[in-house]
Amino acid sequence: RLQPPAELDGRDELVRQRMERAMKMRWRNARVAIFGSAGTGLRVGAGSDVDLCVILPDEQRGERARARLAAADAELAAAAMAHPEAARQSSLLATAEREERMVASDLKAQKEKAARLAKRLAKEGGGHDNEADSPAAHGGPPP
Repeated sequence: RLQPPAELDGRDELVRQRMERAMKMRWRNARVAIFGSAGTGLRVGAGSDVDLCVILPDEQRGERARARLAAADAELAAAAMAHPEAARQSSLLATAEREERMVASDLKAQKEKAARLAKRLAKEGGGHDNEADSPAAHGGPPP
């Protein structure tokens, strides 16, 4: 496991402990584990989230699954240590993919908004005598 800055590691552990205390109020044997980039030390920075897994009493039979997850985390950490530039590039790629999904979502919303506007204008009989006044001139679909 890579070692994150001490202040982040301490913050993550405090979050985990608080969540575990809250879960134990309802399920006495509940446990909470940190996983993902915070668990492996591959976080991007202080703004990274902390992934938590709540393990409930009835689900504790999944010890083998947790062992496999721990082994996979260890392999990921070892690969990151052996190839730090690859780990950095992987993190940058994940960030770029998230940003691309956000831009695509925004674009879809803008297209839907333009389509609603064009439909409303067509309903109102709003023909455009001047091309500069058309929705297409303002980034919308042509009439």
